[in-house]
Amino acid sequence: MKIALLLSASLMPWNWGTLCAQRVTAQLGFGGSIPVERNADFVHSGLAFVAGLGYHWSGRQGVLLQYYSTGLPFHDSILNQLGFLHPQSNLYSITANYQLEFRESKTLHPYVIGGGGWYRRVTTITRPELVGEIACSPGLNWWGYACTGGFVPLDKIVAASTSDAVGFSGGAGISGRFKKDGLLHWYVEIRYHYAPHSGVPTQTIPMVAGLTF
Repeated sequence: MKIALLLSASLMPWNWGTLCAQRVTAQLGFGGSIPVERNADFVHSGLAFVAGLGYHWSGRQGVLLQYYSTGLPFHDSILNQLGFLHPQSNLYSITANYQLEFRESKTLHPYVIGGGGWYRRVTTITRPELVGEIACSPGLNWWGYACTGGFVPLDKIVAASTSDAVGFSGGAGISGRFKKDGLLHWYVEIRYHYAPHSGVPTQTIPMVAGLTF
């Protein structure tokens, strides 16, 4: 019994190190996100951030739990429509993804990735005080507000608007090692994200580059 315990204790660090090196992965990336479809009528490209933790059960297949966030800056035309209002919008998501690599060579590993999860779009609006209402405009469709009588009371929209939805993503990328036998990899990826948020569904295409461990 003692011999078995000693043997297990001596092998445990090696097994954990091997498991981490071959199976458990982490990801960190930065880049830009481009809005598409109706989103492009309201917002333009913004900065994007990606972080993930994954597990590979074979040399080519794995799963990745990923956090993604991007800014959704409004066009000047929308800002002009809203006059004195100052809107800001951001997208956040946590998704589970399946990844399949195509190891055609030892240096470069192209892959496809896709999955689904929770998407939250948060919009905040600030305004000067002592103003009671504004005229209806197409820019207000982003928040899903309907106009009645030609005006919208500001106490209904000057605050934070949060929309949650279950969405999905899919894309492709390529990764490679910095050193032949090193654990540190670089990667470049492009992905399409869709979430059926209220008002205007969110559709973005982030292009990011970063590191995987």
